[in-house]
Amino acid sequence: MSAARLVTTLALLLSAAMAPANAVDWPSVPVPQGARGERVSDHMIYNGLSMSASRFTVDQPIARVRAFYLRQWKDQVADTPMPHGRSVLGHLSGGRYYVTVELTPVGDSTEGQIGVMRLPDRDLSRQVLGKGFERMPQTQVAEDIVYMDTPQRVRSLRLSNAYSPFQNERFYTRRLAAQGYAKTPADTPCAAASDLCQVRYTRGERRITVTAIRARAGSEIVAVLE
Repeated sequence: MSAARLVTTLALLLSAAMAPANAVDWPSVPVPQGARGERVSDHMIYNGLSMSASRFTVDQPIARVRAFYLRQWKDQVADTPMPHGRSVLGHLSGGRYYVTVELTPVGDSTEGQIGVMRLPDRDLSRQVLGKGFERMPQTQVAEDIVYMDTPQRVRSLRLSNAYSPFQNERFYTRRLAAQGYAKTPADTPCAAASDLCQVRYTRGERRITVTAIRARAGSEIVAVLE
């Protein structure tokens, strides 16, 4: 499982436990007739930007769904073809929100991923990404997401570095122990040759789960802070 897909899976699992949140005035996004949908998050902070996310499935071919959005947004749409028959459509709504709809063909049906992003009032610094979460030297932060509609504002990070999963596990076990976190015994112990190390740490009601996956040039890491 790739780290990107793991983040998506975690987001969908977290959405099932979300508590009601304060209403956010997101613009409505049309979906094709007959679409079956679900929310991923009503409000999350994605790399410093406020956004909402949802997805849908519809029993229509991707060409028909794409045509639906082209009719809806007319000349105010960016239509970007992607590999494997996918398509990403973008639309500026009300001058303050940017809507993206990623379409993926699945047989005779289509899956859609909808993201609505509130445009920032000022430029954002990438130094904000990963702030407050310890990392090994030269670790890159690809995603930093805070789910504002979870009871404890769950946070997930996707990272990468040149170290092995075992080295990452050792680092977090030492650093989190110094912060009072206890390591929960794993079903599969992490070893030097492990391609995947997943460890959970607890401190009272707080939990941190770190999953490190061996990659071509080191590891991809997903950390979930609850």
